[in-house]
Amino acid sequence: MWSTGPGGWVPVWASHAERAERDGAWLRAALLWGAARFPVLATDERRAALERQLAAYRRVRFPVRFERRVLEVPYGDGTAPVPVHLFERNHGRRRGVLILSGGVDTWKVELHRLAVTTARATGLLVAALDMPGTGESRVPLDRDGDRVLAGVVAALREAYAAPIGFLGLSFGGHWAAKLAMLGDVDAAVDIGGPTGLADEPVDILNLPYGMAGIVGNAMGLDALPAPDEVPELLERFSLRGLADRPGTTPLLAANGAHDQYIPRGDTTGLSRRPHTTVWIVRDATHCAAERFRPLVVATWGWLLARLAPERPAVRLAEPLLAAPVRRLLTA
Repeated sequence: MWSTGPGGWVPVWASHAERAERDGAWLRAALLWGAARFPVLATDERRAALERQLAAYRRVRFPVRFERRVLEVPYGDGTAPVPVHLFERNHGRRRGVLILSGGVDTWKVELHRLAVTTARATGLLVAALDMPGTGESRVPLDRDGDRVLAGVVAALREAYAAPIGFLGLSFGGHWAAKLAMLGDVDAAVDIGGPTGLADEPVDILNLPYGMAGIVGNAMGLDALPAPDEVPELLERFSLRGLADRPGTTPLLAANGAHDQYIPRGDTTGLSRRPHTTVWIVRDATHCAAERFRPLVVATWGWLLARLAPERPAVRLAEPLLAAPVRRLLTA
């Protein structure tokens, strides 16, 4: 995977991406460049692949209105740039704003289909971004990453004067839950996010598929931590104290019953928090990938009922859209 010669990961994916560019298939090219830069930006070739991905993506003809903006948000003693991809359907009234974030290895361009379908189906303005430590983020993955995201929330709230929701997948779900607990957003959905609420901690050094290295790269580490360093790293991202605070921001937490990365208690533990709904999907793994379509449709109804509750049709649609996934939930 790390060879740069013939048959190596980046050269092979790059050859497919370049062929797509020659064919004028810019979306396919962007997604192939995303495969070339996967899983982290640890080499010059992968950083170059990310730049080629963004250049190809700018040439895509979208079925919705699309805008790329770079927001300067407060961070530390200064500011940090946060590139945001904005998607909005061509007709109808805006029903609110939804920030969309993936995890440590699935970034905003890889979420293209989800961003576009969500914008078209819901009437929400979808703002896709890379979470701290990934993609174009200039901020490493650390406990205060939510402050960068809160800055994005504030900027979008000022720009659009609309309710703000946050949908996070995998590690992005951690930030969704934290922003809800802190009251920074009006509603949030955490799909497969680590929270530190399970009785058993995440065995980060033995996670499958190289995930330990991927997380370490996002944190800016130059080597895997020693076993005795892991508890402190995990404690940085524990939401135990926040989960016990009173809060009124609605939160939906969902995951597969057989997640290979995150203990089930990281999701079910959120049920002790007020205004929180928990869905555990049977026969499904991380982020309920095997049942992702009905889960996403249900989250659309849930989000709209909280971001646009004044619309009677939205309130009526919520139970209908949730019905398919409810049949898949564990008892």
